[in-house]
Amino acid sequence: MNPEDQEQQQIEQIADKLADKHADVPTEAVAEVVEDAYRKFDGQPIRDFVPLLAERRAEEELGGNPVATPESLEESS
Repeated sequence: MNPEDQEQQQIEQIADKLADKHADVPTEAVAEVVEDAYRKFDGQPIRDFVPLLAERRAEEELGGNPVATPESLEESS
């Protein structure tokens, strides 16, 4: 399996996981949020952590735990 197919498979698994976790949100909407989060990383040369980062962004969008960013850490100090 090539890296792009493997990454896409991981994204689909993330969408399934989040659809189960957020059963109150339509599955198609969850898949769209995950795909949008994933697309924010298009063009990035290092792809190793893209599925994890996309999952975190999608989780935040779906009302889950907020993602810590350098900006949010500075604001809380």
